[in-house]
Amino acid sequence: MNDTTAIKLDVCGICCPLPLIQLSHAVRPLKAGQIIEVTGDDPVFETSVRDFCQAHRHHLLDVKTGERCRVTMTVRVGGLNDAGTANTRRN
Repeated sequence: MNDTTAIKLDVCGICCPLPLIQLSHAVRPLKAGQIIEVTGDDPVFETSVRDFCQAHRHHLLDVKTGERCRVTMTVRVGGLNDAGTANTRRN
């Protein structure tokens, strides 16, 4: 985690869709431009997070693959909804 990362979320050992549910909850209070780093090991984790980012207008900044199929993805929160918090639902 670097100085600009707002949250570091570890969802290893959890099967989809639960990692995406946790990611969605973690992103909600963040403001556009803030960074979240999420690590998971589910076989569909990387694809699911990519789809989540595209659907909710977040920006995937980096993907790193580690030991034991662990994938760490760095995401910059995208646009805001009317409440001033991060978009977590498709319009």
